[in-house]
Formats: sequence, structure tokens, C-alpha cells
Amino acid sequence: MRYAITVAALTLALSGWAQTLTVGDPAPALPVAKWVKGQPVKEFQQGKVYVVEFWATWCGPCRQTIPHLTKLAEKYKDKVTIIGVSVWERADANDPNAHIQRVEKFVQDMGNQMNYTVAVDGAEGVIAKTWMEAAGQDGIPAAFVIDQQKRIVWIGHPMDNMDTVLDKVLAGNFDWKAEAERQKRFREQMEAIQADYAEYVQLMQQRKYADALAKLDAMIPKYSEFASDLKVTRFETLLRVDEKQAYAYALQLAQNEFKDNAQVLNILAWTIVDDETQPPLKSPDYQAAITIARRAVELTKEGDASILDTLAYAYFKSGDVQNALKYQKMAVDLAEKDPAMPADAKQEIRARYEKFQKAAQK
Repeated sequence: MRYAITVAALTLALSGWAQTLTVGDPAPALPVAKWVKGQPVKEFQQGKVYVVEFWATWCGPCRQTIPHLTKLAEKYKDKVTIIGVSVWERADANDPNAHIQRVEKFVQDMGNQMNYTVAVDGAEGVIAKTWMEAAGQDGIPAAFVIDQQKRIVWIGHPMDNMDTVLDKVLAGNFDWKAEAERQKRFREQMEAIQADYAEYVQLMQQRKYADALAKLDAMIPKYSEFASDLKVTRFETLLRVDEKQAYAYALQLAQNEFKDNAQVLNILAWTIVDDETQPPLKSPDYQAAITIARRAVELTKEGDASILDTLAYAYFKSGDVQNALKYQKMAVDLAEKDPAMPADAKQEIRARYEKFQKAAQK
């Protein structure tokens, strides 16, 4: 239900493939197995802007990006063509086309909530090879922005300020050369960070938490491209060293570099209220969690069930059952209307609401 952008995930995701497709290169063709929804895009047209986003029906984070892509499709109607291409679907040895039917059903169930062009890669994975693997991308969701010259100008997570990129591309003032250099620097730092991060992990395994924290403090200024991710990891590590300092640090992050990042704010707040945080927190600062989660709710305009669920649980843990019920009811209502949310996530949100109701009756 919640996902974190962590340094561990980033370092583990470092691709072993030789990168042959980068920002500045012409966009490859899209010989998909089937166009499932919308007008087929058999070739990119000069003068038009496109987003090609890669996803899969089994990918939880991909499901979370679908409403955002639908909003972008509406916002940039007639200006940007958004294409969601399903890749890496689970194969069926008895039926090589079973994954196509799975994607078709998923898209049909989503209805207007997935309101942009959708296609599916073939069993041979041609699209995945020529786009994702060629670009050194082995994690989804991932998006490619193609400009008016049929050139790839940006590669990244579809919720990572892609709308800002599109605004600049449409205005004709996006500096794709600077972006190419930034992505080159990112990959160089990704390779370089692994040895340092491995040392950090070893210190954590040895429970030398103060030393691990010192290691992170040395890494943050060294790896600018990963500074934000390292700071989230620093918060999680600081919880093992000094909880009071950790909560103050989380509030500092929430008021500064992450003040406009609802997903990271949600991670910070949920870490404080989560019953499964290990080791268990000794003195959870629920007021800090409320402050951070409220900002995330504000950013998402009370439209994200998982974030509302976090705020509600923070209120409940603080003893404010009425506010817990209020926001949990909102979370339940949103979850029930969201076909992209997994059934177990919906059940977890409903169960928490029932728990709050029982507490209110006592």
C-alpha cells in the first residue's frame, strides 16, 4: 500500500545491461503486440509530444501512477499523447497470449480511470528490450518523454515532476542536454555509491548504528543525486540511535526538502505509526506524524486513500478517535472506488476503520 524510494532499492536496481539508449537519442519504434485502448501510435510524428510509460498489471506502484497519468492526459489533451505499455507480464507456458487478455481485462475494469492510450508488449518482450533494457531501466513504472523532434528528452518515474518537464517541452525551452548530463551523473553516482552503501549495510547488520549514521552523514554531501533518498534512510537509522532527534529531523525534512513530496511525507509519517516498524519504537511522536501526514493530505487534496489512512492512524495513536474516524472513513470511500488498489490493501483500510469504530463505542 505504501512504497518507498530507498537507496537500497536504487543500488540493487543498478542495471547490468549495457546502456545503449539515452536522453538525446531518437525514440525507438513501438511494435507492440496489441493496442488495447485509444488510437494506435504506429510511429512518432514530427511536431508532436509523447509520453511512453511502462507498467505491469502486477506492479503496485504502477497502479498508483494510473490516476496521475489520466489527469495528465486530461490536462494536456490534444497537446501530449500518453501511452502506457504493459511489459514484463507473467508468462503462461500454455497460452502465449494470456498476458494480453489479462491486460485487456485490467484496462476494462479501470474504465475511465485509465483514460489514455494503452498497449501491451509481446511474449518475446521486444518493447522491453528496445526501450527499458536499452536505457538501463529495470524498474517500473518508468516513463520516457519524446519531444517535437521525435527525440527522447527525459527518462524517469512518471510522478517525479514529469508535468513540469512536459510544460517546458511544450514551451520549447526544456534543456535536454542538461538533462542528459544529469542522468549521466546519476548513473555514475549510482555505480560509485554501491561500495559506500554496502559498508553502511554492514554496520547496520553489526548493530553499530552510531557508526552507520556517521557513514550516512559522510555520504549525503558526496552523492548529490541521492541526497534525498539518503536523508530518508538517515531518519530510519536515527530512530535506532536517538528517537527524539529522529522526530525532530523528520519534521525538518517535512518542512524543507520534502514539503512538496506527498509520497515521501507519507513514508516518514507511516514509519512513526506503523505497528510493524522494527525495532518497535519506544516513544513514538504521534504529533509529529500528524503534522507530516496532514501536509501530505493537503498536497494530495484529500484524494489519496493510503495517505488519509496514515493520517487517521496517527490521530488514533494520539488518542483522537473522532479525527481518526473522520479521515479513515474518507480513506475507505476512496479505496472502495479505486479498482487499481489491491484487495488486501482495501481490506486493511476497512479493518482499521472497524477498529476505530469499536474504540469510539467504548
